[in-house]
Amino acid sequence: MRKVQGNDAFQRINFLYQISKEVVIKNPVLAAYYGNLAISVAKKNVLKIHPDIKRQLCKKCRCVLLDDKTAKVRIKNKNKCKRIQFTCNTCRMKKEYPADKGKDHRIWLEKPEAVDQVIS
Repeated sequence: MRKVQGNDAFQRINFLYQISKEVVIKNPVLAAYYGNLAISVAKKNVLKIHPDIKRQLCKKCRCVLLDDKTAKVRIKNKNKCKRIQFTCNTCRMKKEYPADKGKDHRIWLEKPEAVDQVIS
């Protein structure tokens, strides 16, 4: 059985992300600190953060983006393409993601051809 390199770091990143998600409503500054800590742990161990976690963190202040609590969510139409726009309430940073119905807007890691080997 192969061991996954950086397993402790992944667990720590997951724990920090969960804590920041719980604390964000009461204290957004503390949640931003935990988000920043999670990203710095990933950088120090040269690990990639899962895209779902990455999408929920603000790029500027590292606060968790929750619908109608810490971020405004809007659907915009640009050049016949629908896009979801998140605006952070703390720092006003905007993030956009494609959201068309007919097109496959998954990232590479979510597609089936990206899986090379499953480690159990």
